Amino acid sequence: MISPLALSEENGAKGKELYGIYCAVCHGTKGDGQGILMTREKFLGVPSYADREITPGSIYHVLMYGKNAMGSHAGQVNAKERWQIAQHVMELRNTLVK
Repeated sequence: MISPLALSEENGAKGKELYGIYCAVCHGTKGDGQGILMTREKFLGVPSYADREITPGSIYHVLMYGKNAMGSHAGQVNAKERWQIAQHVMELRNTLVK
């Protein structure tokens, strides 16, 4: 799957905002898998984005359908918002693997 959204500051900023709301509690603000729920051991085994190959399409898919212990977020974020979050996650991953 390929994002229909242009890479832009606007989409990236919105993705960062949404990530902070829906994702950071488990995945951490840096995408390193060290969110507050992980560090308090409410969930274990949350991966760092640097630890696996991901694409915008794979991120969208996981947000839509869930994977392993992570449930679907389709009821919380719409299609455009899923792509915006995916853009931000890719930015986090690029920073982590440098």
